[in-house]
Amino acid sequence: DNIINNNNNNKVKFIAIGDGGNELGMGKVIQKIHEHIPDGEKIGAVMPADHLIAASVSNWGAYALIAAAALVFAADNRDDDDDDNNKSIVEDVLPTEEMETRLLHRCVAAGCRDGVSGRMEATVDGMPLERSMECLREIRKVALGK
Repeated sequence: DNIINNNNNNKVKFIAIGDGGNELGMGKVIQKIHEHIPDGEKIGAVMPADHLIAASVSNWGAYALIAAAALVFAADNRDDDDDDNNKSIVEDVLPTEEMETRLLHRCVAAGCRDGVSGRMEATVDGMPLERSMECLREIRKVALGK
């Protein structure tokens, strides 16, 4: 609460990404969480975000936000002589499949559990890692205009 209140006092917008209703910021859609999420009355986060990105998997929402922010940054800092600027910035900030795979395996090795299955396995919200990599590839493809 202190972080959010401090941000509000300083007129900083609060952007949140969530996928299951229990993430900070999901209070923006708390009624929908109560109606559509199992145990939503118990697990629903009540703190609303100014801007909420609801995604099937929060990682996917984060990938999309990263790509969008990179494109806005590139547009704001565009050098008309450099047509590859957008591509370079997106590539610089969006994680690669290799990075995400290594990160997930390090998390599992450290004892982390999948948020849906509860098992120590290289899955993301109960889905095979490859499904997340497909999503990452698609976001990269769209952001790069391919």
